[in-house]
Amino acid sequence: MEKKLISKQAVKMVLSDYWEQYMSFPLATIVSFLLPALGTVLVFFVPPLFVAKIVDRLAAGTVTSVYDVLPLILLLGGLWLLGEACWRVGMHALIRLEERGLNSLIRRMYDKLSMRDYDFYADNFVGSLVKKGIAYSKNFENFTDTMAFSVTTNLIPIVFAVVILWGYSPIIPITLIGCMIFTIAIAIPIIKARSKLVAERHDASSQLSGRLSDTFTNIFAIKSFAQERKEGVVFGAYADSFTEKFKRAANYQNLRFESVLSPVYVVTNILGLIMAVYFTLNLGLAVGATVVVFSYYSQITRIFWDISHIYRSIESSISEASEFTQLVLDEPSIVDTPNAKELKLTDSNITFKGVNFAYNAKDGGKFMEGFNLEIKGNQKVGLVGPSGGGKTTITKLVLRFVETESGSVVIDGQDIKTVTQASLREAIGYVPQEPLLFHRSLFENIAYGNDKATKEEVVNAAKIAHADDFIKNLPQGYDTLVGERGVKLSGGQRQRVAIARALLKKAPILVLDEATSSLDSESEKYIQEGLWELMKDKTALVIAHRLSTIKHLDRILVLDNGKIVQDGTHENLTKEVGLYAKLWSHQSGEILES
Repeated sequence: MEKKLISKQAVKMVLSDYWEQYMSFPLATIVSFLLPALGTVLVFFVPPLFVAKIVDRLAAGTVTSVYDVLPLILLLGGLWLLGEACWRVGMHALIRLEERGLNSLIRRMYDKLSMRDYDFYADNFVGSLVKKGIAYSKNFENFTDTMAFSVTTNLIPIVFAVVILWGYSPIIPITLIGCMIFTIAIAIPIIKARSKLVAERHDASSQLSGRLSDTFTNIFAIKSFAQERKEGVVFGAYADSFTEKFKRAANYQNLRFESVLSPVYVVTNILGLIMAVYFTLNLGLAVGATVVVFSYYSQITRIFWDISHIYRSIESSISEASEFTQLVLDEPSIVDTPNAKELKLTDSNITFKGVNFAYNAKDGGKFMEGFNLEIKGNQKVGLVGPSGGGKTTITKLVLRFVETESGSVVIDGQDIKTVTQASLREAIGYVPQEPLLFHRSLFENIAYGNDKATKEEVVNAAKIAHADDFIKNLPQGYDTLVGERGVKLSGGQRQRVAIARALLKKAPILVLDEATSSLDSESEKYIQEGLWELMKDKTALVIAHRLSTIKHLDRILVLDNGKIVQDGTHENLTKEVGLYAKLWSHQSGEILES
C-alpha cells in the first residue's frame, strides 16, 4: 500500500480556495465569525460580573430585598438574551456563507475532475475520486464551523477576560497568559508528531474506499468466479490497515497529548483560585472578584482542551480536502490552447502527419513513429489487426483522448490541438466496445448527445438500431432506468442503445470500436442495416475483429505494432499474401479466433 504524501502546495491550494469563498461573501463572513464570539462574551463572560456585584452587595449587607438587585438581574437577562440573539443571527449568516461556499466548491470540484484527461481516470479508482472530491467541498463546512465556533469564539472572549482581570491586578491575567503560552509550547511538538499519524490514517481511509468501490463495481466478476471470500480477505487487510492507523492516531492523542494537558489544566485553575483569594484578603479586592477570576480561569482554561480539538478539526479538514487538490495540482496533460477555436468541418477529411506516439514515453519507447495516414471525407475505413496493433490508439488520437509526442492529427486542415476539445468531440459520434450508459432512463441515454431531440426522433433512432422492440416490451418503456452502467440490460441491448445514441447525435465523423462485439450473429444481421444508416454520409473509422462488420467498407487498414502493414479493400486484401488473408483464413463463421 503506497503512501501518497500531501504536498504543501496542495494545502495552500485548499486554503486559497476557501479564502476565496470568504472574500466572495465578506458581510456573511464577518457576521458569522464575529457575532457568535460576541454572543459567547454576553452569555458566558458577562453574567459572572453581575453575579460578583450581587455577591458584593450581599456581603456588604446592603441588600434587604430581591428588589434591591432586581435591576441588575433584569439587565443581565437582557444582555443574556442579546447574546442568544447574536448567536442566532451569526448562525443564520454562517449557514448562508456555507451554503454559497459549498455550492461554489462543488461546482469547482466537478470542473476540475471533468477536465482531467483519459489517463487520469485510468490511474485512479472512481470511488476514491468521488470520496476525495466530496471531502474537498464538504470540509469547507467543517473548517468554517471550526473557525467560527472554536477560533474567533475563543479569541475574542480571551481578550475581554484579560481586560477585566487586568482591572483587578495585572498579575492575574499575566499568569493566565503565561500558562496558555506554556501549554501551547508543549502541545505544538506533540501535535506535529501526531499529524503524520493522521496523514497515514487519511491515506489508509482513501485506499479502503477505493478498494471497496473497485470491488462492488466488479461484483458480477467476483460472483462469477466465486471469489467473495478471497476479496473479503484482501479487503479485510485494507480494513486492518485503516483501523490500526486509526488506533495509533487516537492513542497518541489520548496518551501523549491529553495526559500532558490534564495537569496543566488543573494547576492553572488552582493558581487562579489562590490568587483570587489572596488578593481579596490582602489587597482589598471585593469578594465578588473571586467569583469572576475563578469563572474566567475555568472558562479560558477549557480552551486547553479545545486546542487539541481545534487543531484536530482544522488538520482533518485541510488534510482531507488536500487529498483532492493533490490530485489536480498538475494541469491535465491534454488542455485547450489559450487561443483554441471551434472546429469547422467541411469534408471531414482526417490526416495523420508524421505522428510519433508512445504509451510509456518515460521509458524512451515509441509505439508509432512517423505515422502517416489520410482518410478522405465520407470514406468508411475498417481497422483490423492483432491486439496491440494500434487500432484503438488511432481512435484515441482522433478523439484526442491521448496526445501525440510530435506530428499532428488534422481534420479538414485544422490541427486538432488548435481547436477546442468540446467542438472536436461534438463532431464525432463514438460507439465504444463497452457501451457507456448512465443510470438514467433509456430515453435520456439515447438522447444524451442531442439535448433537443424529440420523443419521435428518439424512437426513430431506436428503431433503426433495432432497439425499439425490446424497449417497448419493458414495463416502463423508454422511461425504464437501465441501472448503473446499464447493468439491467443485456450486452446486445446496451450496444443497440449506444448505436441509437450515435445515430441521434448526427455527427459527421463516426468512430465504432467493436460496435457489434456484444451481438450474436442473428442480431448482428439485423443491426447491420442500422450501422450502414449510421455511417451514411459520414467519415467512419470502424474497429472490428468480426470481419463481417467491415468487409463491405470502402477501405481496410491492417495494423501491426503501430504500423499500417496493408491497405486496401476486402477483395484485394484477401487476394494478397499477408496478415489480412491470414486473419480471414483463421476465421470460422467470419469470427476471428482468439
